[in-house]
Amino acid sequence: MLAGTLLKCYLLGVSIITAKQLHQQTKAVLNQLEQGESLLITRNGRTIGRIDPVAAAEPAGWPDIMAEVWRAQRSVKAKDRVPNPVLQERQRRRR
Repeated sequence: MLAGTLLKCYLLGVSIITAKQLHQQTKAVLNQLEQGESLLITRNGRTIGRIDPVAAAEPAGWPDIMAEVWRAQRSVKAKDRVPNPVLQERQRRRR
């Protein structure tokens, strides 16, 4: 049974480390995670947990960043809108 589990872990690209190794070699463990490797943590020969790297998120695009602002702008009625004083000053200086 254990040999099958180890083989399965090997095929899935998961390394097995002990709780003691995690404690004593934290920097090395974090480096493995940074390189995209998943880790199974064992204590007394028993698997107690798994640590997986976080997938790198794609940076948000401008439309994603501004979506909430644009929604809020559309929700304000024309009569309730307040002109942007910075834009007004720029327009005044251009004249």
